[in-house]
Amino acid sequence: MNILFKVFKVFKYPRTIPRAMKNHIILLYKIYILKHESSIAISKWFKVRGDDTLRLDYPLNPNSVVVDLGGYKGEFSFNINNRFDSFVYIFEPVKHFYLICENLFKGNPKVKVFNYGLSNLNEEAYISDEDNGSSIIKNNQDGCELITLKKFEDVLDNLGIEKIDLLKINVEGSEFVILPHLIQSGIIKKVKYLQVQFHSFYPNAGPLRDRIRNELSLTHDEMWNYPFVWESWSLKKV
Repeated sequence: MNILFKVFKVFKYPRTIPRAMKNHIILLYKIYILKHESSIAISKWFKVRGDDTLRLDYPLNPNSVVVDLGGYKGEFSFNINNRFDSFVYIFEPVKHFYLICENLFKGNPKVKVFNYGLSNLNEEAYISDEDNGSSIIKNNQDGCELITLKKFEDVLDNLGIEKIDLLKINVEGSEFVILPHLIQSGIIKKVKYLQVQFHSFYPNAGPLRDRIRNELSLTHDEMWNYPFVWESWSLKKV
């Protein structure tokens, strides 16, 4: 009841409550009252400091190949390269974020940055302008940026990448297109470790995620799972 009272106050007096506090109270409401799966997962993720622990905990080395889909401002790739000195390929279709990554890794021969995204085919698409939530799924062309997408397997062939030690995917809904392409084409068998963030705003996201996870389980084992936050898979040992 105490949480319900706090939530009531937030909505009754919205201008008197700081935004951060309001968001925290709404999160508590989703966790304890609505039992919202992804909100509960977010709470657990923060408790284990997943961004600083789980997301960087892979047996990589200077010869490892890491592919970062949705590079954003390059923080994840920077931490991976800084810790393991691995080769990193960053794909960031939004020009502004691409330039940030280019500048961040200037002079680093082990990190390559590309101003396009990877998908199941070669095409152009509009992407929304929502900072780290920019998406081709939520766009309406007004105020959006026209970006280039290239077929995943074609890019691997052109770059001479024969195996991927870690594939990180955070592409705001497009994972529901990319992962089936990787599974159906067999490319997924070249991926030793997969780290992916699924997004609940995608149409029919729950059942589609379940289907993809079932197909992934044929080639990979789940390492850890925080639904619609982050999850990780490792290639089954032959």
